[in-house]
Amino acid sequence: MAENLNDARINGDGTVSSGTYGAIVLNGAGTVTGDVQCNELTVNGVGKCLGAVKADEVTVNGAGTFEGPVQAVEFRANGTADVHAGLGVGRLKVAGTCGVDGGVAAREVELRGELRVGGDLEAETLTGEGRFAINGMLNAGDIDLRLHGRNSAREIGCERMVLRVPDGITAIFSAFTDRRLTAESIEGDHLELIATTAKVVRGQDVTLGEGCQVDLVEYTGSLTKLAGAQVREERKVEVR
Repeated sequence: MAENLNDARINGDGTVSSGTYGAIVLNGAGTVTGDVQCNELTVNGVGKCLGAVKADEVTVNGAGTFEGPVQAVEFRANGTADVHAGLGVGRLKVAGTCGVDGGVAAREVELRGELRVGGDLEAETLTGEGRFAINGMLNAGDIDLRLHGRNSAREIGCERMVLRVPDGITAIFSAFTDRRLTAESIEGDHLELIATTAKVVRGQDVTLGEGCQVDLVEYTGSLTKLAGAQVREERKVEVR
């Protein structure tokens, strides 16, 4: 974005009108009243954006509400971020709580907190540890997560998916915690799952670990069932 742009800073109550800015900083209870473009948008207090936001960096350290769609190179939710439309980002980093009513399209998603998506989530990578609830489809190239709490998606499609318990937690201790992934279907080339409840799991090479409860597994390569995995039906599919 162009340099030498004016900045807007709200330290108490105040508003920022639509336009193009260098940096917008909301330290108090600030409201952005229209569509804005900026290099940086930072919410340290309680901030609300009523229009569309297009920025290089968006950081929510306090509580930020976005009524319109958000486009950013990087979106960081360290506090509580609520996006009531869609979110399109290069990198999404969630250390606090992030809720998106629409869909999310991202190159990278790094999860260290809680992510809620009303539509679909599409990403090249989804990594980290935390919990998510996706009402639509989770479609990602590579998923590598340590499960915390209850996680859910309607459907999951990926190339590779590896689920683990957090560092320092043994499999025996994990069995007594509320740690689970629930999905109607999971499909990918390489799947290593734990604590997963699904109607259908389809893949090339599938490993089901402790706590898995799957109605049907279809695989073209290999199926490994570790202790504590429950499968009602398994089916080897020949590739032609």
